[in-house]
Amino acid sequence: MRFALPDDPDLDAFVSGNEEVDAYFRARQWFNVAKGVSAPPTYQFLTERDGDVVGYASVAFRRSDHPFDGSDKRALYLLIYVIGIHKRFQGQRNARGSNESYAASMIRMLANLASGRDDCVGLGLWVREDNARAIAFYQKVGFEPDPGGA
Repeated sequence: MRFALPDDPDLDAFVSGNEEVDAYFRARQWFNVAKGVSAPPTYQFLTERDGDVVGYASVAFRRSDHPFDGSDKRALYLLIYVIGIHKRFQGQRNARGSNESYAASMIRMLANLASGRDDCVGLGLWVREDNARAIAFYQKVGFEPDPGGA
């Protein structure tokens, strides 16, 4: 995992199978040209150092409502704004000796990033209700629906 750069030629050939996701990464919508920084920070995931591109994720640490509906406090999460796995790696086992898919490896790496901050309580994301495949995957890797529906 490393920071994605706007001059990354792999972005132009990125195909996740979701045109909105592909357009987001290809158009470099995550890069603030005026400031010269990623906003939100965007990571490139590789099979190994200088290996093939597995996917991209735009994420940021943000305060959100606490997951327990009775709480009036906010908590810090690593929020996944957009994530995409290259089509050729979808459903494929990570070849680096793990027993997880490349997509699950990406989520695990993001979870490790979140756990690296003492004040972060976990990962958060939004997914469209009609995206059954994504919902099933997120549940498989441990995400739970917000009981409040937010």
